[in-house]
Amino acid sequence: MALRSVQAADAGLLPDATLYVTLEPCSHQGRTGPCSLALIEHQIGRVVVAVEDPNPLVAGRGISMLRAAGCRVEVGVESARAEAMNRGFLHAMRTGRPWVVLKWAQDARGQIDGPRSPEHPGPWSVTGAEAHVWSHRLRQTCGALLVGAGTWLADRTQGTLRAVAGPEITRIMWATRPLNPDADEQARREGWIIWTPEPGESVAEALPRLLASSGLRSLMVEGGAQTLAAFGSIGLWNEAYRWTAPQTLPPHGVGAPKMSADWTPLGRYGSDELHHALNVKNA
Repeated sequence: MALRSVQAADAGLLPDATLYVTLEPCSHQGRTGPCSLALIEHQIGRVVVAVEDPNPLVAGRGISMLRAAGCRVEVGVESARAEAMNRGFLHAMRTGRPWVVLKWAQDARGQIDGPRSPEHPGPWSVTGAEAHVWSHRLRQTCGALLVGAGTWLADRTQGTLRAVAGPEITRIMWATRPLNPDADEQARREGWIIWTPEPGESVAEALPRLLASSGLRSLMVEGGAQTLAAFGSIGLWNEAYRWTAPQTLPPHGVGAPKMSADWTPLGRYGSDELHHALNVKNA
Protein backbone atom coordinates (compact mmCIF):
# COMPACT_ATOMS: atom_id res chain seq x y z
CA MET A 1 0.00 0.00 0.00
CA ALA A 2 2.86 2.37 0.77
CA LEU A 3 4.45 1.66 -2.61
CA ARG A 4 1.14 2.04 -4.45
CA SER A 5 0.65 5.46 -2.87
CA VAL A 6 3.73 6.83 -4.67
CA GLN A 7 2.81 8.93 -7.70
CA ALA A 8 4.65 8.15 -10.94
CA ALA A 9 6.17 11.63 -10.90
CA ASP A 10 7.72 10.91 -7.49
CA ALA A 11 9.18 7.47 -8.28
CA GLY A 12 12.63 9.00 -8.77
CA LEU A 13 12.70 9.93 -5.07
CA LEU A 14 12.52 6.30 -3.86
CA PRO A 15 16.29 5.62 -3.90
CA ASP A 16 16.57 8.40 -1.30
CA ALA A 17 13.56 7.17 0.71
CA THR A 18 13.53 5.25 4.01
CA LEU A 19 10.92 2.60 4.78
CA TYR A 20 10.25 1.78 8.45
CA VAL A 21 8.76 -1.64 9.25
CA THR A 22 7.95 -3.41 12.52
CA LEU A 23 8.76 -6.82 11.00
CA GLU A 24 11.34 -7.98 8.48
CA PRO A 25 10.00 -7.83 4.90
CA CYS A 26 9.12 -11.34 3.79
CA SER A 27 11.06 -13.26 1.16
CA HIS A 28 8.48 -15.87 0.14
CA GLN A 29 5.23 -16.09 -1.75
CA GLY A 30 2.23 -16.04 0.59
CA ARG A 31 -1.11 -14.30 0.20
CA THR A 32 0.96 -11.57 -1.44
CA GLY A 33 4.26 -11.62 -3.28
CA PRO A 34 7.62 -11.24 -1.49
CA CYS A 35 7.80 -7.80 0.12
CA SER A 36 11.59 -7.73 -0.15
CA LEU A 37 11.38 -8.24 -3.91
CA ALA A 38 8.85 -5.42 -4.21
CA LEU A 39 11.15 -3.06 -2.31
CA ILE A 40 14.06 -4.02 -4.54
CA GLU A 41 12.01 -3.49 -7.69
CA HIS A 42 11.01 -0.02 -6.47
CA GLN A 43 14.64 0.74 -5.54
CA ILE A 44 13.95 1.77 -1.93
CA GLY A 45 17.25 3.12 -0.68
CA ARG A 46 17.03 2.34 3.04
CA VAL A 47 14.92 0.03 5.20
CA VAL A 48 14.74 0.16 9.01
CA VAL A 49 13.55 -3.14 10.51
CA ALA A 50 12.47 -3.41 14.14
CA VAL A 51 12.41 -7.22 14.45
CA GLU A 52 13.67 -10.09 12.30
CA ASP A 53 10.91 -12.47 11.22
CA PRO A 54 11.20 -15.83 13.07
CA ASN A 55 9.09 -17.53 10.40
CA PRO A 56 11.35 -20.30 9.00
CA LEU A 57 10.33 -19.23 5.50
CA VAL A 58 11.93 -15.83 6.15
CA ALA A 59 14.36 -15.83 9.12
CA GLY A 60 16.76 -13.21 7.78
CA ARG A 61 16.37 -14.02 4.09
CA GLY A 62 14.40 -10.84 3.44
CA ILE A 63 17.15 -8.73 4.97
CA SER A 64 19.80 -10.62 3.01
CA MET A 65 17.91 -10.08 -0.26
CA LEU A 66 17.71 -6.33 0.37
CA ARG A 67 21.38 -6.01 1.27
CA ALA A 68 22.47 -8.08 -1.72
CA ALA A 69 20.55 -5.64 -3.94
CA GLY A 70 22.40 -2.67 -2.44
CA CYS A 71 19.71 -1.49 -0.02
CA ARG A 72 20.92 -0.15 3.32
CA VAL A 73 19.23 -2.12 6.12
CA GLU A 74 19.22 -1.36 9.85
CA VAL A 75 17.82 -3.90 12.30
CA GLY A 76 16.68 -3.61 15.93
CA VAL A 77 15.32 -0.06 16.09
CA GLU A 78 12.38 0.08 18.56
CA SER A 79 12.52 -3.72 18.82
CA ALA A 80 10.86 -3.92 22.27
CA ARG A 81 7.81 -1.97 21.13
CA ALA A 82 7.57 -3.99 17.93
CA GLU A 83 7.83 -7.25 19.90
CA ALA A 84 4.87 -6.13 22.03
CA MET A 85 2.87 -5.02 18.99
CA ASN A 86 3.41 -8.32 17.12
CA ARG A 87 3.52 -10.59 20.16
CA GLY A 88 0.85 -12.99 18.91
CA PHE A 89 2.53 -13.65 15.58
CA LEU A 90 6.05 -13.78 17.02
CA HIS A 91 5.05 -16.13 19.86
CA ALA A 92 3.24 -18.46 17.47
CA MET A 93 6.24 -18.61 15.14
CA ARG A 94 8.73 -19.21 17.96
CA THR A 95 6.75 -21.73 20.01
CA GLY A 96 4.32 -23.31 17.55
CA ARG A 97 1.39 -22.33 19.80
CA PRO A 98 -0.91 -19.31 19.74
CA TRP A 99 -0.66 -16.41 22.19
CA VAL A 100 -3.32 -17.27 24.80
CA VAL A 101 -5.34 -14.47 26.43
CA LEU A 102 -7.57 -15.20 29.43
CA LYS A 103 -10.47 -12.84 30.15
CA TRP A 104 -13.24 -12.77 32.73
CA ALA A 105 -15.48 -10.32 34.59
CA GLN A 106 -16.22 -10.55 38.30
CA ASP A 107 -18.44 -8.72 40.74
CA ALA A 108 -17.36 -6.96 43.94
CA ARG A 109 -17.27 -10.24 45.89
CA GLY A 110 -15.27 -12.08 43.20
CA GLN A 111 -18.06 -13.98 41.44
CA ILE A 112 -18.18 -14.36 37.66
CA ASP A 113 -21.78 -15.58 37.72
CA GLY A 114 -24.66 -15.58 40.16
CA PRO A 115 -26.63 -18.59 41.38
CA ARG A 116 -28.88 -20.20 38.81
CA SER A 117 -32.54 -20.89 39.56
CA PRO A 118 -35.85 -21.28 37.71
CA GLU A 119 -36.51 -17.62 38.47
CA HIS A 120 -33.10 -16.58 37.11
CA PRO A 121 -31.71 -19.31 34.81
CA GLY A 122 -28.81 -17.05 33.88
CA PRO A 123 -26.38 -15.96 32.83
CA TRP A 124 -26.03 -12.98 35.14
CA SER A 125 -24.74 -9.76 33.64
CA VAL A 126 -21.66 -8.50 35.49
CA THR A 127 -20.23 -5.53 33.57
CA GLY A 128 -21.69 -2.61 31.64
CA ALA A 129 -21.86 -1.63 27.98
CA GLU A 130 -18.38 -0.07 27.78
CA ALA A 131 -16.70 -3.23 29.06
CA HIS A 132 -18.84 -5.30 26.71
CA VAL A 133 -17.68 -3.36 23.65
CA TRP A 134 -14.04 -3.43 24.81
CA SER A 135 -14.20 -7.21 25.30
CA HIS A 136 -15.63 -7.78 21.83
CA ARG A 137 -12.79 -5.72 20.38
CA LEU A 138 -10.36 -7.97 22.21
CA ARG A 139 -12.08 -11.00 20.67
CA GLN A 140 -11.62 -9.40 17.27
CA THR A 141 -7.95 -8.65 17.93
CA CYS A 142 -7.29 -12.24 18.98
CA GLY A 143 -9.20 -13.62 16.02
CA ALA A 144 -10.29 -16.77 17.88
CA LEU A 145 -12.38 -17.49 20.97
CA LEU A 146 -12.56 -20.57 23.21
CA VAL A 147 -15.27 -21.39 25.75
CA GLY A 148 -15.94 -24.50 27.75
CA ALA A 149 -18.70 -26.88 26.76
CA GLY A 150 -20.40 -26.38 30.14
CA THR A 151 -20.69 -22.65 29.49
CA TRP A 152 -22.07 -23.23 26.02
CA LEU A 153 -24.59 -25.80 27.22
CA ALA A 154 -25.77 -23.58 30.10
CA ASP A 155 -25.93 -20.30 28.20
CA ARG A 156 -25.95 -21.26 24.51
CA THR A 157 -23.07 -18.82 24.10
CA GLN A 158 -22.91 -17.23 20.65
CA GLY A 159 -19.26 -16.14 20.77
CA THR A 160 -19.82 -13.62 17.98
CA LEU A 161 -18.84 -9.96 17.57
CA ARG A 162 -22.24 -8.40 18.14
CA ALA A 163 -20.86 -5.23 19.76
CA VAL A 164 -18.34 -4.28 17.04
CA ALA A 165 -18.18 -4.30 13.27
CA GLY A 166 -15.83 -6.55 11.35
CA PRO A 167 -15.30 -10.13 10.19
CA GLU A 168 -16.34 -12.97 12.44
CA ILE A 169 -13.80 -15.00 14.38
CA THR A 170 -12.94 -18.65 14.85
CA ARG A 171 -15.01 -20.13 17.71
CA ILE A 172 -13.80 -23.18 19.63
CA MET A 173 -15.57 -25.24 22.28
CA TRP A 174 -13.44 -27.16 24.77
CA ALA A 175 -15.18 -30.35 25.95
CA THR A 176 -13.40 -32.65 28.39
CA ARG A 177 -15.73 -35.42 27.19
CA PRO A 178 -17.76 -35.81 24.00
CA LEU A 179 -21.08 -33.97 23.77
CA ASN A 180 -24.29 -35.89 23.26
CA PRO A 181 -25.09 -36.26 19.53
CA ASP A 182 -27.82 -33.60 19.48
CA ALA A 183 -25.68 -30.97 21.20
CA ASP A 184 -22.69 -31.89 19.06
CA GLU A 185 -24.72 -31.46 15.88
CA GLN A 186 -26.17 -28.13 17.00
CA ALA A 187 -22.77 -26.74 18.02
CA ARG A 188 -21.20 -27.65 14.70
CA ARG A 189 -24.19 -26.27 12.82
CA GLU A 190 -23.66 -22.96 14.64
CA GLY A 191 -20.04 -22.91 13.49
CA TRP A 192 -18.25 -24.12 16.61
CA ILE A 193 -15.07 -26.20 16.34
CA ILE A 194 -15.09 -28.82 19.11
CA TRP A 195 -11.90 -29.82 20.91
CA THR A 196 -11.83 -32.95 23.08
CA PRO A 197 -8.98 -35.01 24.57
CA GLU A 198 -8.01 -38.29 22.98
CA PRO A 199 -8.93 -41.42 24.98
CA GLY A 200 -6.66 -41.60 28.01
CA GLU A 201 -5.24 -38.13 27.40
CA SER A 202 -5.15 -35.64 30.29
CA VAL A 203 -6.17 -31.99 30.02
CA ALA A 204 -2.52 -31.00 30.49
CA GLU A 205 -1.61 -33.14 27.48
CA ALA A 206 -4.61 -32.36 25.26
CA LEU A 207 -4.66 -28.58 25.38
CA PRO A 208 -1.01 -28.04 24.31
CA ARG A 209 -1.49 -30.58 21.51
CA LEU A 210 -4.66 -28.94 20.23
CA LEU A 211 -3.16 -25.47 20.43
CA ALA A 212 -0.07 -26.58 18.52
CA SER A 213 -2.16 -28.12 15.74
CA SER A 214 -4.65 -25.25 15.51
CA GLY A 215 -2.64 -22.95 13.24
CA LEU A 216 -3.89 -20.00 15.32
CA ARG A 217 -1.70 -17.04 16.22
CA SER A 218 -3.82 -15.76 19.13
CA LEU A 219 -6.64 -17.24 21.18
CA MET A 220 -8.95 -15.63 23.72
CA VAL A 221 -10.24 -17.92 26.48
CA GLU A 222 -13.45 -16.51 27.94
CA GLY A 223 -14.99 -19.09 30.20
CA GLY A 224 -16.31 -20.67 32.15
CA ALA A 225 -14.54 -20.86 35.45
CA GLN A 226 -13.32 -24.45 35.06
CA THR A 227 -11.92 -23.79 31.59
CA LEU A 228 -10.13 -20.63 32.72
CA ALA A 229 -8.77 -22.50 35.74
CA ALA A 230 -7.52 -25.32 33.51
CA PHE A 231 -5.45 -22.96 31.38
CA GLY A 232 -4.23 -21.15 34.50
CA SER A 233 -3.28 -24.26 36.46
CA ILE A 234 -1.02 -25.65 33.74
CA GLY A 235 0.43 -22.22 32.94
CA LEU A 236 -0.93 -22.30 29.41
CA TRP A 237 -1.57 -18.57 29.12
CA ASN A 238 0.37 -15.47 28.12
CA GLU A 239 -1.73 -12.58 29.38
CA ALA A 240 -4.99 -12.08 31.25
CA TYR A 241 -7.59 -9.35 31.55
CA ARG A 242 -9.83 -9.12 34.61
CA TRP A 243 -12.87 -6.87 34.81
CA THR A 244 -14.15 -5.91 38.27
CA ALA A 245 -17.64 -4.46 38.58
CA PRO A 246 -18.91 -2.49 41.59
CA GLN A 247 -22.18 -4.43 41.71
CA THR A 248 -22.66 -7.47 43.93
CA LEU A 249 -24.46 -10.53 42.60
CA PRO A 250 -26.45 -12.74 44.97
CA PRO A 251 -24.20 -15.02 47.04
CA HIS A 252 -23.36 -18.65 46.31
CA GLY A 253 -22.60 -18.05 42.63
CA VAL A 254 -19.52 -19.11 40.64
CA GLY A 255 -16.21 -17.75 41.88
CA ALA A 256 -13.56 -16.24 39.62
CA PRO A 257 -10.46 -18.33 38.90
CA LYS A 258 -7.66 -18.00 41.44
CA MET A 259 -4.45 -17.02 39.69
CA SER A 260 -1.07 -16.05 41.02
CA ALA A 261 -0.25 -12.99 38.92
CA ASP A 262 0.85 -9.38 39.23
CA TRP A 263 -2.18 -7.34 38.19
CA THR A 264 -1.76 -3.86 36.71
CA PRO A 265 -4.73 -1.44 36.58
CA LEU A 266 -5.49 -0.26 33.03
CA GLY A 267 -8.32 2.12 33.79
CA ARG A 268 -12.05 2.44 34.27
CA TYR A 269 -14.64 1.91 31.55
CA GLY A 270 -17.98 3.21 32.74
CA SER A 271 -18.22 1.92 36.31
CA ASP A 272 -16.03 -1.15 35.69
CA GLU A 273 -12.30 -1.45 36.33
CA LEU A 274 -9.91 -3.36 34.06
CA HIS A 275 -6.72 -5.06 35.23
CA HIS A 276 -4.06 -6.82 33.19
CA ALA A 277 -1.44 -9.46 33.96
CA LEU A 278 1.39 -11.01 31.97
CA ASN A 279 2.64 -14.55 32.47
CA VAL A 280 6.32 -13.69 32.65
CA LYS A 281 7.27 -17.35 32.13
CA ASN A 282 5.58 -17.34 28.72
CA ALA A 283 5.74 -13.66 27.69
